[in-house]
Amino acid sequence: MGKTLKQRLNIWQSFFRGSDRHVVHQDPGYPPVDDALMGFLRAMYEEHGTPTQRSGNWIVVGDSKLMTRVARFSDRQASNRHQFQADFVTLLPSGEQIIESFAGIGSSVTEAMKDVCKSFQDSTFHALYAALLDSSCEHVDIDEWTIAGVPRKVTLGWLRTRGSFPVDQWEPVYERIRNQMEALELSPGLHWVRYFYAHIPGQQPTTELLLDNETEEVLQQQMATFPWPVTDAFYTARLFFTIQNA
Repeated sequence: MGKTLKQRLNIWQSFFRGSDRHVVHQDPGYPPVDDALMGFLRAMYEEHGTPTQRSGNWIVVGDSKLMTRVARFSDRQASNRHQFQADFVTLLPSGEQIIESFAGIGSSVTEAMKDVCKSFQDSTFHALYAALLDSSCEHVDIDEWTIAGVPRKVTLGWLRTRGSFPVDQWEPVYERIRNQMEALELSPGLHWVRYFYAHIPGQQPTTELLLDNETEEVLQQQMATFPWPVTDAFYTARLFFTIQNA
């Protein structure tokens, strides 16, 4: 899914080139979109009062403030359980792309699609909607963090969990996340961050920390030392947020 800045800008520029601005002429390197999921994705913006249009394999949002798409792959079926991975891509006019991957799980393909869209909507969509379109949204928390001595605006999506996550133990983890971010040296402008933690009793936890789509190994090692709840039950926790100039 990775692309150079030139490739990403070419996708955006090709949308506006030629007499028919509703056709995306270049779409290099992306997997095919899933039309059903594209319908779900488009509805998320329109239900928030933001107009969209379908342009080839992309959804153009608002007054061309961003383009977005979703692909589905790695389907697995076992008895009454269907599972797949979906990649949601948000492409900005700057050429930056925000990629968020989710598992969709359900008793059927349709239920798995509803699940994956719910996960994206709760943890990521609302944060992107509020931050990138500068729109108010009751489904996000907006805070000001002092990152390397500079006040920055942080737009947080909801904590998305599976299994038996003890929510009453979340606050100490959140404080460590904030402290970790405030110690970073970040360039001005937009950044996006995703934390993911999976607790499997009797096994080593799975941790993932992405900053601007890239894995940050040192930060990820630090993240593993946070006071994540230790329980006898399986759980996962996922947090997505954006960082902007205050």
